[in-house]
Amino acid sequence: MRCCLKLGLSLAAAVLAFSTLAEAQPFLEDRAANEGPGFKTGRFVLHPGIAVDGGYDSNVFLESSNAEDSFILRLTGYLDFATLSAQRQAEGESRKVEPQKITFRGGVGATYYHYFSNRVQDNVGADAHVDFAYNPSRVFSLQIRDTFRRTIRPFSDPDTVTGETTSYGRNINNATLDLVGRSKSEVLEGRVGYKNSIELFDAEIYQYGDNLTHRVPAQLSWRFFPSSAIVYDFEFAHQQYLNPDLVALSPTELSDNNRVRSQIGYNGALTNTLSLTALIGYAVGFYEVLQDFDDVTARVEARWTPRPTISLDGGYIRNILPSFIGNFTVMNRLYVNATFTAAGALSLGLKAWVSFDKSGLALTPEGSLLGTEPERKDIRTRVALWGEYRFKAWFSVFAEVGYLADFTDFQYVGVTPLLDPSGEYQKVEAWIGLRVFY
Repeated sequence: MRCCLKLGLSLAAAVLAFSTLAEAQPFLEDRAANEGPGFKTGRFVLHPGIAVDGGYDSNVFLESSNAEDSFILRLTGYLDFATLSAQRQAEGESRKVEPQKITFRGGVGATYYHYFSNRVQDNVGADAHVDFAYNPSRVFSLQIRDTFRRTIRPFSDPDTVTGETTSYGRNINNATLDLVGRSKSEVLEGRVGYKNSIELFDAEIYQYGDNLTHRVPAQLSWRFFPSSAIVYDFEFAHQQYLNPDLVALSPTELSDNNRVRSQIGYNGALTNTLSLTALIGYAVGFYEVLQDFDDVTARVEARWTPRPTISLDGGYIRNILPSFIGNFTVMNRLYVNATFTAAGALSLGLKAWVSFDKSGLALTPEGSLLGTEPERKDIRTRVALWGEYRFKAWFSVFAEVGYLADFTDFQYVGVTPLLDPSGEYQKVEAWIGLRVFY
């Protein structure tokens, strides 16, 4: 229970930044859930995996009209490595194991995409992660994390009528250092740290969006029952765009900024099957040009697990996110997720959300309106059904079908390629494939 509580507190205190256009590659996103026993090498365990998927995308460039579709071939491979857990160290003659002084987990993965359309060039997405902890179970500990992700799927049409489009490579790296202190009883836990985030684009037409963000987060939790806690979270962020000359020529006004947010609330179990997260907060943003913001943020999530094979969670999130148009976007999102497992082999799931989004004042660098409305208001929704059948503990077939849509009256007016997709689009996406993991 203590392990689960710590995970829940970490999730509750994290910054919520949902991507509307998240790539459908769950094999890379949640590899820990698909691990087998691994290969033991000294004090480390190696977890390799490969996957072959075929897919279909009904609207590759997220266009409101004349949508172009394509079949897709996707090849994925990864290798994760980690220090042995205390449980696995205890396997053998002795069951007494000292608490680990150092824990380490890392991994690398790559995904090759081939579109059966001559307008999208082949490309490789990637991810890597490192998670190091010193004295993780002591009063004072140090945590170092780094995550890298490269996405390559199209997010807009760069106005090329025929032939290959440009690269949509988007590279994001997050490096984090946290100092953690806790009472011996683990009733109180606090942390303070530094996080460096950098986002770089492959194509020159999108490099006006290259940016660097320095963050100083702080968190505090007070556990008053074995599985309940009051949590507080604070963060200061300074974001700057790395190519001022390109920003001056870009189709949309961008601004360096400082942002502050804080939130407080409850996270924990109400019963053996029901748990709740409820947070309320406030966020402010100060920009060199265009609009500032100050507004309330909130998150409410209920999680119900009536039995080990069934889980359901749903909730509401209100957040203010950085945006490439209008400085920021106010997001109000409702979501639900459900999973069901039968006979230990078949898993079925549902993921669905609807989001009501509103940008700040959207202008060009010359001060004219970027679109047909001063602000972009969208209703976005995504629904996905997925299933997995495991023939063996290390071999499965996976399938997913999803629907993504954006409904808005906002339309861009005479601008060059943007990092934000056009409005009023719909797409259907489907995948099926084989996976091997150990």
